Amino acid sequence: MLEACELNSVSEEDYLELGRAGLGSCLLGGLPDWLVAYSARVVRFINFERTKLPEQILRHNLEEKRKYCIDISLDAERNDAEIQAEGVYNQRLQNLAITLDKVIPPSLNDIPEVRYVMRCVFGDPKKAPPPIERLSPEEAVSFLWKGEGSLVEELLQSMAPHVEDETLNDLRSKIQVHDPSWSDNILKELQKSLLWLRDEVRNLPCTYKCRHDAAADLIHIYAYTKCFIRVREYKAVTSPPVYISPLDLSPKYSDKFTGLQEYCKTYGENYCLGQLVFWYNQTSVDPDSSLFRSSRGCLSLPDIGCFYSKVQKPSRHRVYGPKTVKFMLLWM
Repeated sequence: MLEACELNSVSEEDYLELGRAGLGSCLLGGLPDWLVAYSARVVRFINFERTKLPEQILRHNLEEKRKYCIDISLDAERNDAEIQAEGVYNQRLQNLAITLDKVIPPSLNDIPEVRYVMRCVFGDPKKAPPPIERLSPEEAVSFLWKGEGSLVEELLQSMAPHVEDETLNDLRSKIQVHDPSWSDNILKELQKSLLWLRDEVRNLPCTYKCRHDAAADLIHIYAYTKCFIRVREYKAVTSPPVYISPLDLSPKYSDKFTGLQEYCKTYGENYCLGQLVFWYNQTSVDPDSSLFRSSRGCLSLPDIGCFYSKVQKPSRHRVYGPKTVKFMLLWM
């Protein structure tokens, strides 16, 4: 997704790949370039999966059948695996087509349909900007080092009640000296500055009220993060009202209300991004909600302020220790 959004252009190879998959101008017409490029990359994944899936299905089926059967025809099982893989392949392509159809309608007559969010928001879908963008080096410095609400600013504010003023002022002065903005290679210098800050924070004495060691570990993770992105939220869209009568429902619901009930659905700011990320799942009612949960990945980085107590008598229970770090590294 990020690669397609950054390129924001479609190559001839992309169109050929999409054409071989049966996705032509009827579906792709009117799409912004970044979305066509993203679709081509999804198709490449589907094609790659198609080559690898039969072997995986065959292995799984043989393992299951050997638990109950002695006589197994390998040729028949291999043929079944190919058929199942072909079914998955066709289902994948269908889900991708449905996703693109949900995001943008094929004609202007479909504007009232709420699922066609891009046309509702931008009028001409080709004007829809990419939903994600990589932070520039300068923006990364602002986000981590010296911008309002940056990681470093929050760190200093959180540790202020727990360290002496002289120590805090000294650290603040050193941070200004290590400002990476002046460098010709800002990202490399930013990493060096973060690693320096990690060591400075780690050398501060810890108490049960201030866990400088944990804050240093978090800074270490930020220092080795390769890419920072920003989600560009679209305007929320609310559907035209749909009127539901008791006759539209099953008998067990018909006595729940009388007359017509008005129903509208609101599509959130990240609906399009969620729908595109979860193109393979057409059962999700609110893909943007699923996007929020899944975007955390296998490791959710905490707020750096949580390592510093904000209450007078915090618990002395040591939660963050070698066992926690080992478990975290295992997940990473």
